[in-house]
Amino acid sequence: MTEPDNTSAETTTAPRRRSETRQRTASVSARLLPAERRAIDAASEAAGCGPGTWAREVLTRAAGLPIPARRAARTDLARAVGKWTGAVGQIGNNINQLTRYAHEGGRVDPDALDRLTAAVRGLHSAVTAHETGGGEASAS
Repeated sequence: MTEPDNTSAETTTAPRRRSETRQRTASVSARLLPAERRAIDAASEAAGCGPGTWAREVLTRAAGLPIPARRAARTDLARAVGKWTGAVGQIGNNINQLTRYAHEGGRVDPDALDRLTAAVRGLHSAVTAHETGGGEASAS
């Protein structure tokens, strides 16, 4: 009897998300004096990474192992877009709730619509301020 062919395209699975493919499962911890922690925070900031990444790189280098490549740090623009994306999600949720309520025969509070309109205008102002070089505006 022959073995089934497990190499066909039918048996392949979808690629895993990054969080599902993490290989780092072991951890190391140490108790530090406040001054030691401040020094590590300063060193990691100077290296352009967080304290955990910095410590892993220092320890890995000391053990004579190759240092894995870092992921690119988030830019100010990426952080701003993340804030705006969250704000858009909240506004969309509010619009959906008000729409559902109105379709079910409810009377929508005019003050709620005014607050929603203000939120949309605030988000628009934040986006256009950033696009025109006005800096990172908050989207609240």
